[in-house]
Amino acid sequence: MLTYLPVFFFFAALFGAPVLGLLVFSFMGMGAAWQAWRHPQKESHWVWTTQDKWLALSFMSILFFKLLSVAWSDKPMLALSNAGWHLYFLFWPLVLLGLNRCKTTQAQADKAIALGLIFTALWRSTYALTGWDAINPGASGTGLLAQLAMTMGAWNLLALTRPDDTPPRWRAIQGLAVLCTLIILVISFRRQELLEFIALAAGILAYRQRRHITIWKAIVGALIILGLLGLLVAIRWDKFVLGFNEVVNYFELRHQDPKAVLSSVGARLEMWRVGWAAFCDHPWLGLSASVRPYELQQYGAPLKDVFGHRHFHQQFLQTLVEGGLVGLIVMLISLGYSTRAMIIKPFKTQPETALLAAALLGSYFMEGLISAALVYDKPNALLVVTSAWLWIQLRRHAA
Repeated sequence: MLTYLPVFFFFAALFGAPVLGLLVFSFMGMGAAWQAWRHPQKESHWVWTTQDKWLALSFMSILFFKLLSVAWSDKPMLALSNAGWHLYFLFWPLVLLGLNRCKTTQAQADKAIALGLIFTALWRSTYALTGWDAINPGASGTGLLAQLAMTMGAWNLLALTRPDDTPPRWRAIQGLAVLCTLIILVISFRRQELLEFIALAAGILAYRQRRHITIWKAIVGALIILGLLGLLVAIRWDKFVLGFNEVVNYFELRHQDPKAVLSSVGARLEMWRVGWAAFCDHPWLGLSASVRPYELQQYGAPLKDVFGHRHFHQQFLQTLVEGGLVGLIVMLISLGYSTRAMIIKPFKTQPETALLAAALLGSYFMEGLISAALVYDKPNALLVVTSAWLWIQLRRHAA
């Protein structure tokens, strides 16, 4: 029975399961920790190594540093509340213990992810075409859906192109899931994640063909990618034209027309401007986790009633504004250690699992370039569970 819990998690990750799954595996981990304390002599318990502990600390440090910033915040309760966005990272060790009780295989996870992408695409596209209230997805953010789909879509593409003995029927299903990933991204009205998934897909395909690549194959591959990109841009041409116009209007009309600052792209550019100005004035420790864009009135930020964004829509800038250079160093150390432990060191002996870890961390890295990758509950829960599950696979294989 426990084997199928991660299977259901991967299947349902796109429609709400990340948070529920994290809680379930955390409770299972609490049970495992209790049993290990009561009966330490049993051999089935997870044996913590130094690397395990440092990896857990790397994920948990995201929360710890934000809590530490309460000490220099002028609004400590708000800083404490904002730090709570990252509370899920505190559960990483418990999730690890809970998942360790499940013997789910890579093949089972691959199938669940492919079927989850197909189901979500059918559900969302059917509602988009029919407006049928019975399948209304509700007010859940399409941006979060796109971020999750980009991550799970990259995993599915790695599974599709993996050189193993996967039956042709499942290869076909995984190929369909790639198309469904694009459908989800298109109907989500998200330019960013659509372009990021295409970039991830190009990188994955280039890696798979690295030993057989020639100049002509590279040219043909690039043309195919550009053709696909052109097709998808054409489908959402209005969104890309709108984005271009918003950039132009921001730089030309920011001081004359307030609407230029309140558009989708204009607001991002304004948040980056005031955020960078705040960092330059507080470069070492930043302004703490309580800072929000609309509070930076001294740098010309619009008022809260028209500019109520709670974060800066850029993960690295967010870190600089909240924690300064010290916070950025902590973040880079944690990211560097995680990359070394989960990707670089095991790549020679477990390349496929290391590639999955690279796709996971890479998708969050790309999301953080022009958005907030580690603020909302579903992406955070997905990162905690999937990274813990991958680490278990790496440990089991190494053992």
